[in-house]
Amino acid sequence: MPARQRLFTVLVLLLMMAEVFAAAEGLSDDITRRLKAQAYRAYYGKGEPVNHERALLLYEQAAERGDAEAQFIYGGMLYQGQGREAPDKHNGFKWLLKAAEQGKESPESLGIIGAMYLRGNAVPQNYMEAEKWLNKAAERGNAAAQNDLAYLYYHGLGGAPDYRKALELYEQAALQGDVVAQANTGLMYAAGVGTDRDRARGYAWYSLAASRGNTAASMNRNSLMLEMSWEELNRAQALSLELYRRVEHVAAPKMIAPEQED
Repeated sequence: MPARQRLFTVLVLLLMMAEVFAAAEGLSDDITRRLKAQAYRAYYGKGEPVNHERALLLYEQAAERGDAEAQFIYGGMLYQGQGREAPDKHNGFKWLLKAAEQGKESPESLGIIGAMYLRGNAVPQNYMEAEKWLNKAAERGNAAAQNDLAYLYYHGLGGAPDYRKALELYEQAALQGDVVAQANTGLMYAAGVGTDRDRARGYAWYSLAASRGNTAASMNRNSLMLEMSWEELNRAQALSLELYRRVEHVAAPKMIAPEQED
């Protein structure tokens, strides 16, 4: 067979193989779409009773086929214990990480991944990986990740302590209502760590955390109060009310003026 004819034959075979692979890939994608559609209907009860166990099984099959969205949902269901008798944080983390590595994530899933690396749960402890994932979640406003990342910077885990960055992150989480972050923000202002000492602001954050049931913050607030003048205490309590309104989104009450008599 002439060389040109052999080359033509090879090209034809390669083209036929490419068509076969494309058809197989298209069929695979179609199967994955059907699995996810069935899982969605089972999860939300669309046209059938709600069945999280069935949804979990179907999402698992789609996840095993490499679909990032299915991996994300399957991992989240495992982590929360949906469709199971108890949460499976180990495998939930594994699938959330697989999904995130393919670009399918949420602030919450990023925060979970970072927290698992930080604490060494379900995966060996790794502060560098924790910082990477927590940073992504914190930048997207996740309060739990901001709190964890602040802890990492405060204690210098993986490097030198960065108190200013820790305070900034604690305060961001505190303004979102994270009680632990509120107590830690109060501690840093009261002690002057990462900032100039500000007893009034420290008291205010302690007081806010104490009002949400944080016992340590309550004790620290009462201890700090002994060092303060009445003027400073009045300013601190006014600031604590201002912070409360910011966190709880409560409008300041309007003064009600008496009606004029005719």
